[in-house]
Amino acid sequence: MAEKVKIISIGGGWVVNNRHIPALLRSQLFEVIGVVSHDPDRAAATATRFDIPHHATRLDFDEPWQSAAEAVMIGAVPHAHYELARAALEAGRHVLTEKPMTVEPEHARELNRLAQEHSRVLAVVHNFQFSRAANRLRHDLAAGRLGRIQALYGGQICNHARNIPDWCDRLPLGLFYDESPHFYYLLRWLGGGDLRLEQAAVRPSPIEGRNTPRVVNAEYTAADGLPVYLHINFSSSLTEWHLVVVGERGTVDLDVWRDIYVFFPNDGAHTARDILRTSLAGAAGHFAGILTGGTRYLTGRHLYGNVEVVTRFYRAIHGENSLQGMDPSEGLRVIEMQHELIREARYIS
Repeated sequence: MAEKVKIISIGGGWVVNNRHIPALLRSQLFEVIGVVSHDPDRAAATATRFDIPHHATRLDFDEPWQSAAEAVMIGAVPHAHYELARAALEAGRHVLTEKPMTVEPEHARELNRLAQEHSRVLAVVHNFQFSRAANRLRHDLAAGRLGRIQALYGGQICNHARNIPDWCDRLPLGLFYDESPHFYYLLRWLGGGDLRLEQAAVRPSPIEGRNTPRVVNAEYTAADGLPVYLHINFSSSLTEWHLVVVGERGTVDLDVWRDIYVFFPNDGAHTARDILRTSLAGAAGHFAGILTGGTRYLTGRHLYGNVEVVTRFYRAIHGENSLQGMDPSEGLRVIEMQHELIREARYIS
């Protein structure tokens, strides 16, 4: 293994402190030499928490300690991704940025061009496709356990009492723009690439000034005719994220939020015996996932695929073709799909 890559962590919020820096440290592939955040208190607190030697309020590669960095990992607000990534790429640094890659598609295209022009790695944190549950799904698909996929469903309900940052409502369709990339890259992975939008509908929030909608519905078709559905409800009493993969031989519920994998076997004629077997399989899978996932969560080891993300980034820096599902073209395609829905949806008052 080559020497550790010197990296700067940008941002001082939740995702940096609970996902990015823990993943970088656990991988043992990076040396986090400093933290940059526009908020000096957050920058200092994050650096202290992880015993990181430097912190600053702005990215400046003329600063001696920052000049030593080979890469940056961006966890700032989405509106800042483009400027930060552009500055790093133009300075010859590799970039791993949180999703969504940018707010505007043309900015993502420019970053892709800059990465190629400067021969630097640009990657996006599309992490849930590498979670423990997603890896089990990948294994079972390869083994033929589900049979041919018949349909894909992405579903989210969201309690707006969550601790949602104010900046979310300044995004296109608010929280939808920040969180839907997870569904788009997961559905693109399972659907084999590009998805054709058939129809979409948006119900705006009844709350004045809230850009985050009440409900978003969309129907897509994959290249082989596979139907793909997306439903997000931002006015719920619960917060749940689920990806359902319907196969000929079995159906999987991937609980994205809890990182739980539940396999339901084909229930045939749906007799009482079949129903009991399905119920027991679902209950056993769910509670086993709660037991193992809960332990990882309580011990701070539940990083939802982020260790794999930073590991692939490291390997790409060293010349490997390791960015499948998280390269800049995938980041751009996700943003294009978001803007397509925003542009083409029917808005229901």
